[in-house]
Amino acid sequence: MLSVQKVLLEYQAMKQNNQFIQSKLKQCITNNPRAFALFTLNEFHLNEVFLDALLNDHFCHVKGYEQRDRALIHSLVYGVIRWRLYLDFIIDQCASSGCSKIELPVLNVLRMGLFQLLFLDRIPDHAAVNTSVELIRLFAPNYLSRFVNGVLRGCIRSKGKIRWPDETTHPIDTLSVKYAYPKWLVKRWIEYKGIADTKALCRYGNEVPPIILRTNTLKTSRSHLLELLSSDFTHISKTFHSPDGICLSSIKLAVGQLDSFKKGLYQVQDEAAQLISLIVSPRPGETILDACAGRGGKTGHLAQFMNNKGTIFAVDHSSEKRHILSHEMQRLGVSIVKIRQHRWEKVLNNLLFDRVLVDAPCSGLGVIRRHPDMKWKKTQRHIFQNARQQKKSSNMHHFM
Repeated sequence: MLSVQKVLLEYQAMKQNNQFIQSKLKQCITNNPRAFALFTLNEFHLNEVFLDALLNDHFCHVKGYEQRDRALIHSLVYGVIRWRLYLDFIIDQCASSGCSKIELPVLNVLRMGLFQLLFLDRIPDHAAVNTSVELIRLFAPNYLSRFVNGVLRGCIRSKGKIRWPDETTHPIDTLSVKYAYPKWLVKRWIEYKGIADTKALCRYGNEVPPIILRTNTLKTSRSHLLELLSSDFTHISKTFHSPDGICLSSIKLAVGQLDSFKKGLYQVQDEAAQLISLIVSPRPGETILDACAGRGGKTGHLAQFMNNKGTIFAVDHSSEKRHILSHEMQRLGVSIVKIRQHRWEKVLNNLLFDRVLVDAPCSGLGVIRRHPDMKWKKTQRHIFQNARQQKKSSNMHHFM
């Protein structure tokens, strides 16, 4: 009983300490991009929220950063989450206490510093170390700044000397730490695909993806949008498969802040997702069910095919997603969508549809490249839960 009480007291003390640290950091996030990144990483780990929504929310509340600083914040936050296990493995060998005994805010400072040392070539080693020491001084006593300085300098000295697991005898452990994926997922992929394909899959999932836009053809054409955006982006091209897609690489501006976005000339949507609406291929005047509409990426695309004529029932159980969906349809100028909060079984009562799109709930593991937080949020249990949910959606043909 006493041990349980001790654990609870320690947890409460740790929670209060983390809240104190976050309050100290919050005072600095308006003019210190690394403090902003650290504040976001701490929030992500403490509150188990989705990374993209969290970062967007923080950017909405702090608007003073130039795009160069926004890009650094984005790179640090996503880079640390993408490579977390890899970074922790190295820190574990360079810190005498090991990662498990380092408090979360301090560990995130080390992760950010090490990520800069390993992956951001434009930042010199001494700058990565010094800025990390300055960052820890914002909320911690001097002995911790000396600790951070020592660990990061140890990481510099240990380059090429890290003791990795033996891939021959421990392939799951090796791929897990070298590519920063949870063991259960690496094990699953090796069983299904073998080691070579699993390595390729891990490498692909760790790439920084380009931004893909989908032209809103209700308001403009792809050629006109390409011309319009060419002044803002130097690397811009048509997508290969989708006739409405535009690919942006080397991003220097936030696409959501441009006037063209606010005017509803495009949505941000991966090319693979754009192809789904091509397969459905709805026609003007039809009645369509978008059974798991989410934030409305495919809903907006379906409306384009229909020339904004007909009816789309967009259903999702999440009130947050329905709110975003409603806002998106207004921005795009789509007027044929009826948003429903019930599950599709209730919506379908006494209704028939020309076409039904079921983008059934899934684990999200297929989009790890764009959402690296899925690595750490999902377990095998989620796969089985989603499979059961998808099974419930398998009788949709009765309503067509």
